[in-house]
Amino acid sequence: MQQSAIAVSAIRYAVLLITLCLSVPICLAQTQGKSTRADVAELLKKHDEALNQHNLEGLLALYAPSPKTVMLGTGPGEKFQGKAEIKTAYTEIFKDFDKGTLTHSCYWKDGGGSGTMVWGAAMCKFADAKGEKKREYELNVSTVAEKQGGKWQFVLMHYSNLVGNAPKQ
Repeated sequence: MQQSAIAVSAIRYAVLLITLCLSVPICLAQTQGKSTRADVAELLKKHDEALNQHNLEGLLALYAPSPKTVMLGTGPGEKFQGKAEIKTAYTEIFKDFDKGTLTHSCYWKDGGGSGTMVWGAAMCKFADAKGEKKREYELNVSTVAEKQGGKWQFVLMHYSNLVGNAPKQ
């Protein structure tokens, strides 16, 4: 009887130990997941603030230095690869709206990733102004970021908007 009580007690401790050992990676993954989401959300926030303020250097600092880093637009030829071309793209984008007038609201967002790579996608309504002329438009935005040197940086940014008539729903 005493041996069976010791065996049951040993099994309980073993189960407890195994449960704790299995829980540590899950807790770490959840912590890393929350941390990653917060880091990427901060990266996107920095992008939006720098874009609104026409802060070219701030925007470029958010992109990975690789010559394969790319920003894509909607139409043919709207591929800006490497920091020099991305800089040119943002310089042109700044001409479309006045500093401090850009606002947006995203009505759908999703994302994921693992390790050092994450992705995000959103459908957003934007508004801005150039002089007295205000405009509203919608964009689909997708991005891939990679953690390099301890910080997240974009390796892909893609903006697209509807050209032509909206599809019937």
